[in-house]
Amino acid sequence: MLLWKLKSPAVLCFHTFLLSLFIIISTVKSKLLFFPPPWSDILIFSIATLATAFLLFRFFLSLFHDGKKAGILSSVMLLFIFFYFPLFHTLFGVRFIYDFIYIFLFQKFHWVLLSLGIVLLALVYIAIKKTRKNLNGLTGFLNLFVLVLLLFEFSKIFFDDEFEVSVQKEFNEQEVHLNKKPGRNIYYLVMDSYTSSKSLKKYWNYENNELQDFLIAKGFLIAASSKCNYNSTPFSILSALNMSYLNIESYHEGQKVHISKVFRMIQNNAVVRALSENGYDILNLSLFDLMNEPAYYADPYYHKPSLFDKTIFHLPADKMGISSDRILFKTLASANIEIISKVTSSNKNAKPVFCYAHPMMPHEPFFFDELGNKMPDEYALNSDEKEKKYFRQLKYTNTLLMKTVEGILNNSKIKPIIIIQGDHGFRYLDDMDYNEQLEESKTILNAYLFPDDTLKNSFYDSISPVNSFRIIFNTYFGTELSLLKDRSFNIEITPEK
Repeated sequence: MLLWKLKSPAVLCFHTFLLSLFIIISTVKSKLLFFPPPWSDILIFSIATLATAFLLFRFFLSLFHDGKKAGILSSVMLLFIFFYFPLFHTLFGVRFIYDFIYIFLFQKFHWVLLSLGIVLLALVYIAIKKTRKNLNGLTGFLNLFVLVLLLFEFSKIFFDDEFEVSVQKEFNEQEVHLNKKPGRNIYYLVMDSYTSSKSLKKYWNYENNELQDFLIAKGFLIAASSKCNYNSTPFSILSALNMSYLNIESYHEGQKVHISKVFRMIQNNAVVRALSENGYDILNLSLFDLMNEPAYYADPYYHKPSLFDKTIFHLPADKMGISSDRILFKTLASANIEIISKVTSSNKNAKPVFCYAHPMMPHEPFFFDELGNKMPDEYALNSDEKEKKYFRQLKYTNTLLMKTVEGILNNSKIKPIIIIQGDHGFRYLDDMDYNEQLEESKTILNAYLFPDDTLKNSFYDSISPVNSFRIIFNTYFGTELSLLKDRSFNIEITPEK
């Protein structure tokens, strides 16, 4: 389509066409780490990319009447259009650039990048327009360079270095056969990104006494020194609901995992399967499918459906709030409140219930202040002042938690089992050094309400999620699962170089 033969000496200018193919392959491949897009979306994106390349070339050809010049400027424009957001995050990820624009240019980040892009393109246009040099050498170099990039990206399809996650079960299926009749409802309340009270004191100078005193008064045991096993949600939950560690131990391994496969592994986890086989109804109020129970909401951090989300075409849709990811984010505000209300009404079933509730709180987006006031989208979806916004939403999360526990207990004829747990810490202490960030990212809220004092003497302060259901199954369902050594792995925080 975009193969043009130029004047003597003969040089074929095909780097714009190859670049469009590179964009298509690299974009689709990046989505495979999350949830593969449907073929119809891939076809639309491919047509849009090739059409953009063709129209750019035809436009610049009409200006220059020279295929080599038209090809060079078309390729530059193509890069800016289809890698707009990676450029945005790279440029403004530099702290002093970010701070300068935030303070002196009224936070007009997109205006700055668009202006820089226009200036750059204008300079390239003027340079190409005025040059009298033969551009065969540059064109040949670009042809070869983009061809190598394309072949390298294409080779990844066949030589993918994907890391295959597996659950390292240290038990067989017979060992998790629950041999006692079900009777008590079990509530597994995972508050996303809820850090420990020790971290709240250390980094926010906040004593979390109101929540702690409330839980202790209700009979909860609090593991004050608890850490998550993995500081990333899918891995943390996969481990907790399988009562086992995974074969993944490092950040670099985590970057090579296809998250959609982790989601499918969570769907068929050992805890839910054992309880279901033992007569429990499953109430799923989480972001994961559980056996035949679909997820309550789609998580916008892992469900990234749009192939255009790195391109400049995504910018107006995002600003108008109609992009697919922006719509998913907006649904979280109502979903979080709905989850809380459904938890307290779940004990009306005739059969015992295992309720897994996982509101996206106090994790961003920060839709609520400490009083529960609904905050505007520009506040909630803006990444500025994360620590402050997180702290405010955490206070409201405490209010919802206490209300939820009260509702569960008031509506329970038989005292239930309740686990309140963070899946990881806050993770965004940007002004702290690496070791501080890493340490905080692993600290979690971890509290348990047991029906009696059976576990009071054996409960320990640093118990981690991998052992949560082991102690419950051993004590109340007759299993004999050994407790594992409590360990914590970094999957999320970029290591120091």
